[in-house]
Amino acid sequence: MAAHPHPRRQRPLPHLPPASGGRMTEPDIWAQGWEGGAPPDEPRLAVVPPQGQLDIVPKRGLLFRPASGIRIRPVRWLWDTTPDGATPTSHGRIPMHSLALAAGGPGLGKSQFAVWLTAQITLGQLPGELYGQPRPVVYAAAEDSWAYTIAPRLMAAGADMDLVFHVTVVDDGQLHARLSLPIDTTRLAEEAETHSVALLVMDPLLSYLDKTVNDYRAAEVRQALEPLVAAADKHRFTILGLAHFTKAGGTDPLARVAGSGAFGQLIRCLIAFARDEDEQGEDRFVMSLEKNNLGRLGLPSHQYVIQSATIDTPEGPSYVSRFVLGPEVTTSVRDVMRAEVEPDVGREETNDAAVWLRGYLTDLGGEADSKEIKEHARGAGFSGSAMDRAKRRLKLTSTNTGFGKEKRAIWALPAPSDTR
Repeated sequence: MAAHPHPRRQRPLPHLPPASGGRMTEPDIWAQGWEGGAPPDEPRLAVVPPQGQLDIVPKRGLLFRPASGIRIRPVRWLWDTTPDGATPTSHGRIPMHSLALAAGGPGLGKSQFAVWLTAQITLGQLPGELYGQPRPVVYAAAEDSWAYTIAPRLMAAGADMDLVFHVTVVDDGQLHARLSLPIDTTRLAEEAETHSVALLVMDPLLSYLDKTVNDYRAAEVRQALEPLVAAADKHRFTILGLAHFTKAGGTDPLARVAGSGAFGQLIRCLIAFARDEDEQGEDRFVMSLEKNNLGRLGLPSHQYVIQSATIDTPEGPSYVSRFVLGPEVTTSVRDVMRAEVEPDVGREETNDAAVWLRGYLTDLGGEADSKEIKEHARGAGFSGSAMDRAKRRLKLTSTNTGFGKEKRAIWALPAPSDTR
């Protein structure tokens, strides 16, 4: 057969039968230079190199396959809080083999949460697909010291220290090389599969983008992170990236994530963190699922606390903090953000709530139990967060009485001298 004058022109398969004869096998297809994933059983096109130039293969091609040839898989959940009696996996929070993001303002315990999650996985105690199956975790921390912070926190959380890996880049050409995406993506993914890693923590995620990547340009961020997301699915591990909130961005937690909007497109779930005020008028931490592409939104938020802890070291005690998951609460991080940006958001509702609250307290002599206030407010059509905003608007004082289950917060109108 004479050499074809156009080496890269594509022709129907019959002009180039596979070596195995009959139906094309996967090796036959790859021998023709196809790239970009598993090809269909019967591709329509192949590249015909000229005689004497079989070593010339194309760098790019297109493969068409019917949807009937796609392997359908159920979503499996790394963290699943579905209660007994509910529809199975209906409360899935972190899908496996995907990119999840934990984001919030400074000092809210995001890193402590990542350590808690790590410990639960290494112990096989995280409710979800891996419950009862301890698995390794890779913990990459760019800002905190392993000796002074990360390792002590892991110990305080009860992690199996033999199943938590610290990753170091070895590069003869660069003395202080550090993990960088997408440069180290392939190596990282292969090592993760070799060690049967279940979770890769990147704290914070932005710090691991190559220095040439502008983290505010969506196209560059996607090019840096998409290979890692694909590798997580291929090599069967989940990624938890940590991120900070910006001060601006309104009441949408996803819009407050620092960096490019590409994060919102690449991540499958967003766990957001905020500081709120409880029924007694004291600060409390709230964590809620604010994006869940593969499962349900509107799942209950959780209250959590950051406790101090002491661990023993060969050189004396080390004082660290640890994350403790608390009960479900009705207030979400989005609710807290709405309260923070008031009066720009919810101004009319806050005005109405403040009028109602002032009248309610005046009728009762100027003060009342905060829990009773909110119960009556719900009957009048006002939410608990609306009462919290109204409290701030009216500059009410809050005084705690009692202890334990008898503890109460008394809201009171300010004295006349305090309103001048």
